[in-house]
Formats: sequence, structure tokens, C-alpha cells
Amino acid sequence: MVYPMRSTRNEDGFLLVEVIAAMMIITIALLALIGAYSFGWFAIGAAGTNTSAGLIANDQLELYQSLSYSSIGLYSTSLTSVESTDPTYCTDKLALPGSSSPCSTADVTYAGCTSTLTQCKPVQTVTGSDNKPYKVETFIRLLSTRSDGATRSEKVVTVVVRNASASSTSKVLTMQTAFDSGT
Repeated sequence: MVYPMRSTRNEDGFLLVEVIAAMMIITIALLALIGAYSFGWFAIGAAGTNTSAGLIANDQLELYQSLSYSSIGLYSTSLTSVESTDPTYCTDKLALPGSSSPCSTADVTYAGCTSTLTQCKPVQTVTGSDNKPYKVETFIRLLSTRSDGATRSEKVVTVVVRNASASSTSKVLTMQTAFDSGT
């Protein structure tokens, strides 16, 4: 008579341990994918904000490009009002070359400017291509001595775009260009 061999190990419940281990591995992998997805979502949002701010700043600088050199300037009444009431404008102005204290360095003003002309406003709120509001700050400096040694003057226009819908009105973009008098 032959007796069947008995297993010395008991394998009851082993399948349950394998299933639990597989579920843990899948859960960890899914959590990593969710993290990557949320990072990508925020990166796409930031890129959209930067693109909108860049378009706004470029549009503002193109306004000045369409003007004659003598017409490039800000409306003096609006500029004085903004300098006395808007602390972020003065802080940004301090960051520009040649500033020693907030709002102490004069921007170029133009007598032909009015409060209704877009290129004459030192601060304005503009809706971007993403339908979000942006605060646009414009600074115009007159440089009589250029870095290349030429004696003719140039006006340097700096545009700072801030996210007006963010609680801290964080700076999104700064763009700058110079216009030469050509004489």
C-alpha cells in the first residue's frame, strides 16, 4: 500500500498575501502618476499665465514703437497720483537701474498725453488672452549716456506685468526695450 506524501508546508492563505502585495504596488504606482499629473497641470497653468503676460507686455511696447521718439512719455498727473498711492509701483521703480529711493527718479512725461491714451498710463489693468486680469506697470527712463558711448539719448521703456487675480499680485514678467532719438 502506497501512502500519499503529505506536504510539510501549509500554503493556506498564500494567495491572499500575494493579492495584498500586488494591490500595494499598484497603489504606489497610481499615487506617483497622480503626483506627476498634478505637477503637469500646474506647469501648464504657469505657462499659460507667462504667455498671456508676455503678449500684454509686447502689446504695450508696440504702442511705443508706433510713436515718434518725442511722443514717448507718461501722463504726468496720473504718474504723480500712482507714485503717491501705489506701493508696488514705487517698489518696482526702485528695482530699475539708476534709482536710489522709491519713486525718486523721474520718468519721462509727455505734455501731449491724456488720461485716456493707453500708452500714457503708468498703471492699468488689462484682461489677458486667458481671461484673467493683469496689472501693467510702465516706466520710461531717459538715458543721455548710453553704454555704447554714443552721445544721443534714448528712452528705455520697462513694462512689468503682475497677476491681478493673485492675492500677492506677484510679478509675472518684466520686459524692456530702448528707443533711440536718432539724432
